[in-house]
Amino acid sequence: MSIPINLVFEDELSEFIMSKLLHCFGNKYYTGVSYNGFGNGYIKTNIKGFNEAATGIPFFVLTDLDNNPCAPYVINDWLNKPIRPNLIFRIAIREVESWLLADTEGVAEYFGVSKSLVSATPELLPDPKRALINLAKKCRKRIVREDIIPINENASIGPNYNGRLMEFVFDYWNVNNAMAKSESLRRAYKALDDFQYVSPK
Repeated sequence: MSIPINLVFEDELSEFIMSKLLHCFGNKYYTGVSYNGFGNGYIKTNIKGFNEAATGIPFFVLTDLDNNPCAPYVINDWLNKPIRPNLIFRIAIREVESWLLADTEGVAEYFGVSKSLVSATPELLPDPKRALINLAKKCRKRIVREDIIPINENASIGPNYNGRLMEFVFDYWNVNNAMAKSESLRRAYKALDDFQYVSPK
């Protein structure tokens, strides 16, 4: 019997990645309600509520570490109470883009660049999003460049950044390859793999 699970995320790219991860487990999960926080402020404000709601229905929450020192710090600072068994709260180091960059072969193929240009240690990058955009600048496919690269200095991402990377996530991204170079991704995958639903008393 499939497990319904609600998703909580910062942006569309995170949602695509979470959906791809759930697909890795066949019929184990199906998505219930999706909550797009449009940034981590919403997640930080509401994480205690999601934790309480997880008494009845599972929640998969994903946020970026950003400039925080470590994942346990974020969990303790935001939640400051025991995590319910039905809450999967994972943190990408330092951004979910590092999970994509961890699939060196897939990134090199999609952007048409040498694998040597893709960082072998994506979780050590201070700005994975910028690293990904810089790779897009070297891409020979004009549509990829136009969608991903910011059009001016006031924009942080391109006009169809999420839409273009959705194509990469579902058609090119190899989760198994990426886990070899991303510990935070591997931990998220393991949490989903090990998860067992706990019924409310």
